[in-house]
Amino acid sequence: MFGADALTLYLAFLVFAVGGRIALHYLATGDLGIRTVKRTAPKIARFTSVLLLASFVATFVLSSLEAIGVVHPQVDFGETANMLGAAISLGGIALMIVSQYQMGTAWRFGVDEAERTDLVTGGLYAFGRNPIYSGVFLFCTGLLVLLPHIYMLIFLATAWLSIELQVRFVEEPHLRNLHGADYEKYAEQTGRYFPRLSRKSGR
Repeated sequence: MFGADALTLYLAFLVFAVGGRIALHYLATGDLGIRTVKRTAPKIARFTSVLLLASFVATFVLSSLEAIGVVHPQVDFGETANMLGAAISLGGIALMIVSQYQMGTAWRFGVDEAERTDLVTGGLYAFGRNPIYSGVFLFCTGLLVLLPHIYMLIFLATAWLSIELQVRFVEEPHLRNLHGADYEKYAEQTGRYFPRLSRKSGR
């Protein structure tokens, strides 16, 4: 039951939050919006891209193994917790879909240093600079509730680490170089992933 639910949510994530966004972007622009990491990119960019891909492949494989009964959850949180986990993951998927839609044609998967895109500050982006990643965090949290296993915890922690490194050392420096003072002002007013609790912190 756990694995089937987690796998179903994972498939929904891949179809709607990933594949659906790529398809819509292509229909609107004729471009898939995917920017792969070049060999000339900084080491940190190459490292984070590999780490993120590996962590998500690992969590998908673990969900699949659980669905066919090869791997079993190590803790039984009960049916109510399962429903809560599913709701959290679905909320994360919905947040990703809306956030990506609000980026419009500025949406990209990856960074191209030679490409200029608009700075999106409206909608959900008025409250946090990376609501797409916020959705990813919620999705992953729900998966962990549905699949309480040490491997899932390790893989999701790896995904979180890769996103942190990607945001702090790849995406934010790129946006600072691209938008200068406009981005600095925006960063002062918003949190990195969620609405700011203190104006002294960029988190």
